[in-house]
Amino acid sequence: MGNDRMRKFAATLMFCLLCLAACGAYDFKTYCNPEQPSCYPELDLATENSTALLNDTIPIRHITHTEFLHAVNNPRLYPGVGFIHAGVVPHHLVASTLISGFFTLATEFAQKYDLVIVFAPNHFGDVADVVLSCRHWDIGSGLRTHRGFVEDMMAAQGIDAAISHHRMEEDHAASVLMPFIYHYLPDTIVVPMLLNRSLGFDATLRLFAWMMEWLDAADYTVLLLASIDFSHFLTTPEALARDAVTAEVVAARDFKRIHLKSDFYLDSPASLIIFLKYLDALGLEMQIIDHTDASEFLGGGIEETTTYKIIVGS
Repeated sequence: MGNDRMRKFAATLMFCLLCLAACGAYDFKTYCNPEQPSCYPELDLATENSTALLNDTIPIRHITHTEFLHAVNNPRLYPGVGFIHAGVVPHHLVASTLISGFFTLATEFAQKYDLVIVFAPNHFGDVADVVLSCRHWDIGSGLRTHRGFVEDMMAAQGIDAAISHHRMEEDHAASVLMPFIYHYLPDTIVVPMLLNRSLGFDATLRLFAWMMEWLDAADYTVLLLASIDFSHFLTTPEALARDAVTAEVVAARDFKRIHLKSDFYLDSPASLIIFLKYLDALGLEMQIIDHTDASEFLGGGIEETTTYKIIVGS
């Protein structure tokens, strides 16, 4: 009898482990059984433009209410630049007042935006070249994700994309911007994407071309954001010198050289390439309206800094 109980226990344990493995495998690469609602509800495009939210939403983990209030109550003041079609913003909260300063400019045109697309680095360097989530965001009454965009990209040829709600939640690069979008641009829908360093140059161009084709068919008024922190792990003089090199290749639109830049220059070359190509495609002017580093906020004695830029395409 004891042996029978042990065999039953072992069989039950193995079944549970297999179920957990299946759900975990989905979260990082493919779909779990849609009959298991705790894993992943099926895409329901009928609710895409409604206020209904999935029960499983992504929590905002990387910015506290106090930090957010500090940012929105102390935005960096910038001169008006006209209607903003695209922007580069930081994702370090050290520079949160720069983020709120950018969105203070964008909020003037809040009623015109239908969709906010966010390209950001995948700091973990895993899952796939492009990481997506179809879940909405658990903030206020809810910030909706454009699930049709996600489904279409998952079906696209030549793009290594995967859905990982876990990675979208764990990485701060896109999620830290969601409260700002919710606050400053109410009623917009978002599409955050995490881009891995494994995304090759040709694959970056394919991703951009696919997006432009999708947007042309969708006919949305879009705000495209590149969530980028620039030079990392250097002293302030060293970091600013690297930023000058980055500025040269940007001005020359030398996309291949941008693609090769390491974290010493910026943390998401693919996001910057897509931002620049979007400006060029729309004939937009690029304006760098702020450029600073962490020492402005933390003091001059820090050994390693990160640099930040606010860039607009208007």
